[in-house]
Amino acid sequence: MRTLKIPVIMLAAVVMALACNAQQNAYASIFQKQPATVGNSALRFYGGLSHQHQNYFNKAFSLQGIEGGIILNDKLFVGVYGSAFVSNHEITIENNPMYILMNQAGLAGGFTCNSTRLLHAGILLNIGCFSLAGNDKAMPVFKSGARAISLSGLVISPQAFAEINVTGWMRFRTGLAYNFYSYGDHSRVHESDLEKASINFGFLFGKFY
Repeated sequence: MRTLKIPVIMLAAVVMALACNAQQNAYASIFQKQPATVGNSALRFYGGLSHQHQNYFNKAFSLQGIEGGIILNDKLFVGVYGSAFVSNHEITIENNPMYILMNQAGLAGGFTCNSTRLLHAGILLNIGCFSLAGNDKAMPVFKSGARAISLSGLVISPQAFAEINVTGWMRFRTGLAYNFYSYGDHSRVHESDLEKASINFGFLFGKFY
């Protein structure tokens, strides 16, 4: 199943890239009566807040994160991201109650089509490292402590998204992603516990025109 998903995602990305329009000269946003004239910029900086909602261990929970980087020619963007559980996730493993914490960080990149239009689409790919900790008692979120389960590995998350220009300096993004995890010890945490589709949304900030 995994070998089928990856080519489908790559094909969708190629189709979207071919559909992009190279001409962008008017920036439209919700809180703007008339589109503003804008030329393609070679380099822009951006930052954002993100929320990733999915089922972990077949129970809904969310990662909260940040993203930042540069936008090239108003199309391509590259940067870094980081996300984490901001509280313990209460689950059951092998019929035993367990508390889970997870965080991840890495590189983010992708492209948008016709980003000066009010509503536009794009593709995002996050590639990073993750760590997961579990214990039979609640753990401090950002401090070390006792760990009955400790995993780390690679996470790859391709995402298709839509954005809406709220103002000239803020955009709202929402998308659908699939999250692939690779790690060594599957004895207690299985790939099916983590590898799920997720609904993502967040706000991006920058000087977009």
